[in-house]
Amino acid sequence: MEGPVCRVGWTYSKAGVDVSAQKAMEEQFIKKSKKLANGIGGYASSFNVCGEVTLHVDGVGTKTELLRKYSRNWVAGWDCLMVNANDVACEGFRVFAYVDYLAVERGDPVLAREVAEGMSKAAEALGAVLAGGETAIMPDVVKGYDVSCTVLGVREARPQPPRPGDAVIAVASNGPHANGYTLIRRLIQAGLLDPEPLLDFLLAPVANYHNPLLRAMKEGKAKWGAHVTGGAFYKVHSRLPKGLGVRLEAWEVPEGFVKIVEAAGMSAEEAYKTFNMGVGMLVVGSEEAVEAFEREGLKAWKAGEVVEGPTEIETPWGKVVIR
Repeated sequence: MEGPVCRVGWTYSKAGVDVSAQKAMEEQFIKKSKKLANGIGGYASSFNVCGEVTLHVDGVGTKTELLRKYSRNWVAGWDCLMVNANDVACEGFRVFAYVDYLAVERGDPVLAREVAEGMSKAAEALGAVLAGGETAIMPDVVKGYDVSCTVLGVREARPQPPRPGDAVIAVASNGPHANGYTLIRRLIQAGLLDPEPLLDFLLAPVANYHNPLLRAMKEGKAKWGAHVTGGAFYKVHSRLPKGLGVRLEAWEVPEGFVKIVEAAGMSAEEAYKTFNMGVGMLVVGSEEAVEAFEREGLKAWKAGEVVEGPTEIETPWGKVVIR
C-alpha cells in the first residue's frame, strides 16, 4: 500500500514562521544584554535571590503601531521594562531581573535588535538582569508587533499609608507614556489630529521614576507613590486608603494633551481618566522629595495635599471630582 502523498510542499517558513529568523531575533536580545542569568537558552534560567520579592507584568500596547511607523522601535523596548519598574517601585521594590516576550507578524531580526537595544538601555539604567524570554512569529494573530515583559522585584523600601495633610508631589511625564494610544491613533486616522508636529511628544519614552522614588523612600522623603498609567487619576484615587483623596492645584497641561482633548471633544473627566495630562507620578511625603526627582533631571513640584473625602483636581476645563 502506498503511503500518503504530500502534494503541496508546505514548510513552516512558507506558512509564515521562519525559524531561522526567529533564532536570529533571540540572539539579538542576548547579545544586547550586558548581564545574563545562568542557563539562558535552556528551558529556564537560574539566579540567587533572598528576601521579599514580587513579580509584575505589563506591555507597551498599541503605541507600537506609531513607533513602528516612525522607526522608533527602541522606545518600545525601553517602555516595556520601565512601565513595570515604575509600578513595582511604588510598592517599594527594586527591579532585579526580567523576562521578555516579543510577538511579531513576520520574522524581523532588525526590529528585534532595535527593541532589544531599548530594553537593554532601560535594564542598564535600572541595574536589572535579563533572565530569559520568548519570541513568536504569528502572522495570523499579530499585526505589526507586541512586546511585554515580566519583572522580578526585591524589597528595598516599605511604603507608608498616606494621611490627611501629607504633601503630594507631582512628577512630570514625557508624554502619554504608554496609555491612550488606541484613541490617539483613531484621531489620527480620522484626520482630527496631525501627528507630525507632535511626534516627539507622542513617541517619547516613559520616564524613569523607579530610581528616584526608591531613593526618596529610603531617605524618608516619600512614603507612597502612584504611577499614573491606565485609568490615570481615577486609578490613583482607587489606591488611596478608603475615605481619603488628594486635592491637586492646576498645573500647566502640555500642549500635546490639549490638542488631543480638543480633537476628541473629551470632557475633563474622561481626559483625566485616560491620560496622565503631564503628570506621570504622584508621590506622598515631604516637599524634600522634589529634590530626589530633580536630581535625576525630572521636573517635580508640590501639587497639593492628601485630604479626607473625594479627590479634586483643578484643570483648564474645570474641576474634576473623583469619588
